[in-house]
Amino acid sequence: KLCREAIGGFSATLAWGTSDRRVQVFHILCLLCVGIYAILLPWMRPQWLVDNIYAEATKVGNSVDKQRGIFQVAVLVLAVLNFMCLIMLGLASRAMKSEAISRLIDEQLRENEKFRSHFLKALRTSYSISVLLLLLVVFIYGILSRLSRLPHPSAFVMGWSPAFFSAWALLQMLTFIRLLAALAMNKVECFYRELEATGNGINGVNGIHGINGSVNASSACLEAQDFAETAVPGHWLHLLREHQKLLRHLKAMSSAISATVLVFQNVVAGSSLLSLWVARAYQKDALPSTGYVLLAFTMMCSGIFAMLPLAYITDLCQSRRLGRRSLLNLADKYSGWPMSAEVHAEYMRFMQHMNMAEAGIYLPNMGMVTRASLTNQIMFYVKVLPLALALTLGWWRRG
Repeated sequence: KLCREAIGGFSATLAWGTSDRRVQVFHILCLLCVGIYAILLPWMRPQWLVDNIYAEATKVGNSVDKQRGIFQVAVLVLAVLNFMCLIMLGLASRAMKSEAISRLIDEQLRENEKFRSHFLKALRTSYSISVLLLLLVVFIYGILSRLSRLPHPSAFVMGWSPAFFSAWALLQMLTFIRLLAALAMNKVECFYRELEATGNGINGVNGIHGINGSVNASSACLEAQDFAETAVPGHWLHLLREHQKLLRHLKAMSSAISATVLVFQNVVAGSSLLSLWVARAYQKDALPSTGYVLLAFTMMCSGIFAMLPLAYITDLCQSRRLGRRSLLNLADKYSGWPMSAEVHAEYMRFMQHMNMAEAGIYLPNMGMVTRASLTNQIMFYVKVLPLALALTLGWWRRG
């Protein structure tokens, strides 16, 4: 319903965002048919494919048999990636129907109209970006078909069409990850505002949260010396319980999406390795070989950048970097404020819990997803890129 509200009839193109069985069966059949087409194409050997393979073999200096073998392996890997995308979309659809994510949607989107509009806007924006990126991929392949000077340039795009379906499945995952990150981020932001309200006047626990748990944002900001007079016993224990509840939400969501993200990263890795292998096979022609290496580098980096919304959640929970907005830094701000002995003991329990409990998004293959870990992976790829270019292009042999 939310997908239809955000993008209208185009919601049927999101396999994970629909509960209509007919739409899901259509996606399954499309991916299966494309995978089977990729497997059978080299064996059917249509005339346009034979002519194109012969022209490419002549251009790059390979034998016709070797060039045919390269194409067979490439489309076979694309068929496998399409089947993996089918599994990935199935896992994503299952994750959206899981109890943890359904509860998040019910709690936040139905009760918070402001966040509902933000969620719909994020969905609409993510979908538009995904469509534009897919059109860009098709456009690049079209340009390559014209620059390759093959006998059948339009058939070049048809021969590599299995890549478009796996690309669309990957782009769907960008929308999937961003939307789930928005749900979890809003939950963390709610706790952040609750903790921040501690310094805006405490008239007992209900003085902050009210009868229904809402934050009294109209309270005047207190000075540190007034803090001891207004902080009451039980407040920090209440925040500790709320933080434990937040951790349970984040853990449940991490478990719900971990399988989907694992398959997503494997598909990205497989696509990147395929591009590097094709680049190596085309090493006698510098232009396409360089293009395939850069394409592999772009896909690997895109897989890392897709994790950024999840990293923002972890950083908001537990980052210690100076000046960075986080729950730990905000809680530590009150350490120097005067408190009674009883309130101070509760505060120390709260801080011990905050320091000991890992908070954020945890993925089995990545650990805690943070901006620092993602930056390290990007820098590793940047360092490896010159080596990949040298190995695939054989620059050492060209002097």
